[in-house]
Formats: sequence, C-alpha cells, structure tokens
Amino acid sequence: MAERLEIEELMNAPRMKMFRKLGAHLRSRVRGLAVLFLFGFVIGYPIAGESIDWIINQSSLIPEDTQIVVLQPLELVLLRLQIAGYIGIMLVVMSLIWDAARYGKNLELGFEIGSVGKGLWALAKSLTLAIAGLIYAWEILIPFLLDYLHEDAADVGLQSTWHLQAWIGFLISLALGSALAFQVPLAVLIALRGGLVEREILTYYRRHLWFASIVVGAMLSPPDPLSLALIAAPMIVLFEFALLIDRIIPQ
Repeated sequence: MAERLEIEELMNAPRMKMFRKLGAHLRSRVRGLAVLFLFGFVIGYPIAGESIDWIINQSSLIPEDTQIVVLQPLELVLLRLQIAGYIGIMLVVMSLIWDAARYGKNLELGFEIGSVGKGLWALAKSLTLAIAGLIYAWEILIPFLLDYLHEDAADVGLQSTWHLQAWIGFLISLALGSALAFQVPLAVLIALRGGLVEREILTYYRRHLWFASIVVGAMLSPPDPLSLALIAAPMIVLFEFALLIDRIIPQ
C-alpha cells in the first residue's frame, strides 16, 4: 500500500506532469515534424547539388596525388538524397529546440520576453552554435583527418583513390555531426532553466552522460575511432561548460 502511494505521489509530481505534457505535445507534433522533414528534404535536394559542386571544386579538400572516382551511375543522385535527408533532420532538431524554449516552464533569459520571443532566442543561439560547429569542422576537424588518412595510406605505399559518395559523405557527416554536437550547451541550459531537470541529476549522472556523448558521437561521425573522439570530445567539453555557465550565472 505504501509503495502504491509512493508511485502515485511520484506520478503526480510536478516534473512528471511536465514530462507527460511534453510527451503529449510531441505526439501532437509528429505530423507537423514529418511535414517539416519532408519540406527540408525537398528544398535540400537542389541545395545538395550545389553543395556537391562547390565541394568538388575545393582543392584544399583533396590532398595531392588523390583521385576522386565515381563507381555507380546513380551515385550523385543517392548522395543528393542523403544530404537532403540531413537538411530535413536539421530542421526537425531546430523545431524541437524552438518548442523546448517556447514552452519551458521557468525559462529565464534575464529579461522579459514572450513565448515566441523565447523560441526566436533559442533559434538564434542554435544557429550561432551550429555555425561555430561548422567552422570547427571545416577549419580544424576535416583538414586534420584528411591529411591523417592520406599520410596513413602514403606511409604504406598506397595510392589514394577516394570513392565520391564515401568522400563527400565523410565530409558532410563530420560537418553536420559537429553542428549538432555544438547544440549540447543550449540543450542543457534550456533543460535546466526550463525546469525539465535539476542540476544535481545531471552532475550525479555525469559519467553516464559522457558515455552517451560517445555513443551519439559514434552515430554522428564516420566509423573510425579518431573521428569519434573528435566529435565526442567537444560534446563533453560543452556539456561541462554549460554546467559552469549555469553555476556562475544566476537564473
């Protein structure tokens, strides 16, 4: 009887009510998110074509003595579909950030602002962090990994011949993986300031969240340990940075 009362008390707690309300809201948004993904996919297809043309003409992304080859007739089409899918996913993620900021129960920004303003504030921060992630990928991560892979092949006397879809897929995975990884501090601060989770819970499960960052990094990065580390490490650092910001800046 006592256990039943404890369970009922837990289920009626304000935070559990908030999570149930959030779950109901997400279920009501499934159709809208699907439409948003489809919209991003449709507009992303021609954008993907322009992006592929631009990447191919970037000599800095092709090490010396490296050939880019096409192995399948539909390779470019499949690659454009893949990139368009990534664009659709990015729009869905931004929409979820909008929702989380707009409907956060206690989200305080340090100034008076309505729910729409909170959503716009979160989107602006999300875009800023995404751009920072893309700069990190394009200026640091991608050049380092391309040189490393090229030199690794050259050291054993192999000529580098890169498959077009694998090469551009590698670049896009790193770029978008970095853009998503840089959303960690915004997600943590929205969760903390919006009353979705307490700071003590995040600190208590810190190591579990670090491991989750490695798992997510493996999902976002190409399948090699070095890429995984260079994606997961910024996520862990930014997670700790968000906790530090939450500590030193009062709500």
